[in-house]
Amino acid sequence: MAKSKTKVRKRAQASRWAWLAQEGSRLSAIFARPRNQDEAEIFSAAYRRGATELARVRAFSPDRRQVEYLEQAVATAHFAAHRASAPRPKTVLRGLVFGMPDLIRRYAKYHLLALAITLGAAAIGMLAVLHEPSTYYLFVDAELAGGRNPSASKEFLEESLRSGRGDSSDEHAVFSAFLFQHNTRIAMLCFAVGIFLGLPTIYLLIVNGLMLGAFIGLYARVGLEVELLAWLLPHGVPEIGAIILCGGAGIALGHGLLNPTGLRERAADAAMTVIACVPLLLIAAFIEGFFRQSEASTGARYALFALLLVALAVWIFLVRGQWRTNAWAGLKAHTT
Repeated sequence: MAKSKTKVRKRAQASRWAWLAQEGSRLSAIFARPRNQDEAEIFSAAYRRGATELARVRAFSPDRRQVEYLEQAVATAHFAAHRASAPRPKTVLRGLVFGMPDLIRRYAKYHLLALAITLGAAAIGMLAVLHEPSTYYLFVDAELAGGRNPSASKEFLEESLRSGRGDSSDEHAVFSAFLFQHNTRIAMLCFAVGIFLGLPTIYLLIVNGLMLGAFIGLYARVGLEVELLAWLLPHGVPEIGAIILCGGAGIALGHGLLNPTGLRERAADAAMTVIACVPLLLIAAFIEGFFRQSEASTGARYALFALLLVALAVWIFLVRGQWRTNAWAGLKAHTT
């Protein structure tokens, strides 16, 4: 009789645990919510009871598989019970507009270091190519160059700046999507490898800067530097800006590993910087995919560059407001 009661009790426990694991998994989905208040209270009670039973099972049960199963069920239910609700679009927008500039200013020394590394490497690459054209091949892959090398004529290089003009809007859209994917991968990589004390991030910034400088030096040799910069600068403001911000975030993360105090907060800030750079990369891909390939004049291109540069500077240095702290804190709570 006692054995029969024990079996019934174990079956009831197994049924409760299976239900807890199933409901916890269902409610862990991004947009899943309890259907009503009663369902939420039942799940909460089951989670608390499961956590209590887990302590008892850990202490007395010889069945390790049973312990692991209940641990997984309780962990899944814990995530479902305590996860933050999905952020509202208004919260995301306010966080990006008012919170991101404050975060950039807080880690300004790392972003300035990333900028200095990129500009310094670009200057070295440009001067090297101007002094000795054969060094171009040290910085730029021949396949990536697409025939734009020191042996190319001025006419060919000038024509390369017009390539893509006259393409259909569908072709521009495909190209824009490709560029967004490519630039995002580079920016994310600059951040991700920061975990190795920031050294690979610095290396990537140097390589990127050397390649940029080599291209400028190549066109400057034949007197096309003005046309090249008009071709590069409009999309370069958001694109290079995003890469520098991600690079600064990676360096900040790597530096934080040398002083673990506050590392968790720094890692969260670095991750948020990368997420907030996505709109910049979208803008860069749109400009690069559509405007760069357009028939816009050199003056119009420099005007767009100046407008974007001023807008970026105003956003970073001047944007403040009552939503800055609360919106950014709310956004971080939802995404980290």
